[in-house]
Amino acid sequence: MEDYLDHAKEMSEVQALQRRADLAIFTTKARSADEVVERLAGADIAITIRDRVMFDEEVLSRVGAKSLKLLSVCGPRLDPHVDLAAATRAGILVCCAPANTVPKEPHHATSEVTWALILGLFKSVIENQAHMRAGGWQTRISQGVVGKTLGVVGPSGKVGKIVVTVGKAMGMRVVGWSPQYTPDRAAEQGIECVSFDTLLRESDIVTLHANATPQSAGLFGAKEFAAMRRHAVLINTARAALVQETALKDALDSGTIAAAGLDVYWNEPPPPDHWVRSHPRVLMQPHMGGFTKEGYEWIVAPGVQMALDWLDGKPVNIRNPEAARAAAVPIPARWSKP
Repeated sequence: MEDYLDHAKEMSEVQALQRRADLAIFTTKARSADEVVERLAGADIAITIRDRVMFDEEVLSRVGAKSLKLLSVCGPRLDPHVDLAAATRAGILVCCAPANTVPKEPHHATSEVTWALILGLFKSVIENQAHMRAGGWQTRISQGVVGKTLGVVGPSGKVGKIVVTVGKAMGMRVVGWSPQYTPDRAAEQGIECVSFDTLLRESDIVTLHANATPQSAGLFGAKEFAAMRRHAVLINTARAALVQETALKDALDSGTIAAAGLDVYWNEPPPPDHWVRSHPRVLMQPHMGGFTKEGYEWIVAPGVQMALDWLDGKPVNIRNPEAARAAAVPIPARWSKP
């Protein structure tokens, strides 16, 4: 199990698992597929938190040939980090809670990070704190968000909806766009449905709340940044793949846009000398998203509980029951996928 924050050991489910198994918790990211395989040597169960580790064909074929029997995924999605077909071929059961069983609170946590970045930039929080620690006082004027235009890419998603609600409460004009977004949906939310070009051209803040798909990857490049207002800021707490890295750096370096607030990165964690870590126009969070104390209970605890259920001979939320047949491991019919 990997846990960069090293908080899971405080949870009752993890403590229960420790009493029943030799549990290894890794607090740093594996640097290669070889290191992932090395960490899983001799393991019967792997618990992975969302998309931190890539369980692709190479890794799954190698660990399945050794000892791995169960991969328990914390969070509702397998894409893009778990190759389910490869797990099945390797005889590894994959369990993952259905999306509709994950409570709404983690989405609130991500929206909170979004607003922390927005307000941190507009209120110059980091700069003002640095000046005060150096003995200064009122050296940098801030901006308000009231009356500004908030452009939400993905306004009808679980996080986007909350960001929209807060933006309206802040007295902002809120506009939204996604490929399937309609004026009727916008009217229900009390905002404007606009074209992508209009959102770029008119927004003071552009915030991203969309999944990364083959269609949306690289959505923001040099052309899109050039279309934004020079005083505008970009917020990305969704997926790094939505933004072309070089284009963002160029836009920040040249002043094409004013700033960026980021919680997601193209390679996580970024290397210590990565440009984003020292750029004066970037406000950062280390991909905290839903990782609050409460978020661990909502996201991580179910994944650990599924491992305990498997140890009890009662596997639940199995996404590939055919793997049990491939591995000659019995699985009760009532837990099989229809």
